[in-house]
Amino acid sequence: MRDYRFQADEDSIEVFRRLRGAWRDVQATERTVTVRLADGSAVQINVELHDIEPGFAATCIVADSITGQQAHREIANAKRAETPDLGLGGNDVALFTGATWLSSAAVESSDARVDVSGMEAVVQQVGTPADIPANAEAVCITHDAIVIASPVGTGCLIRIASVAGKLEVITDRAVIAAFLTTRSYSSDAPDGEGDANNTDDAASEGDATPPADG
Repeated sequence: MRDYRFQADEDSIEVFRRLRGAWRDVQATERTVTVRLADGSAVQINVELHDIEPGFAATCIVADSITGQQAHREIANAKRAETPDLGLGGNDVALFTGATWLSSAAVESSDARVDVSGMEAVVQQVGTPADIPANAEAVCITHDAIVIASPVGTGCLIRIASVAGKLEVITDRAVIAAFLTTRSYSSDAPDGEGDANNTDDAASEGDATPPADG
């Protein structure tokens, strides 16, 4: 198995930490989420795409710090999400680990006249590290989502929703709870459990190179 890592770097993680502060509002397009903070600054969340090797690419959620004036220009055609409780400040931020891999799968055909028995094709799939199959030929560990929780238990989930890199913003409490359950995350445990990194401790490589212990 060929192992790679393409995750948010320290600069992005430091910007993600700013989401602990009081929010003014959040605006989203398919590719960008902009959070304007009460202090007049803003955090812009994007998806980076990196070609790992021929025929194999990975996406990663990253963040940049921008000025409120820049944010005002960016959100002209954006959709607003309601997150009033995040305006209280003192938010918790957790960055989640994702994975993408190449593995062989049986070829299927809807045409009965075509015999595909015994035929296989290499396909790319995405999920979590726990989903990686034993027959994976290449694996890249990424960051694919972030959850910001307010002091009163509501919050916002921002995640990569497709291989193409579309971002999705979710504020529905039940959907967020289901996501956290799927990712085996518990906010009551020290630094969380499962595949999440509390941004106090998150540190990872920022380019698509095999990890040192690979």
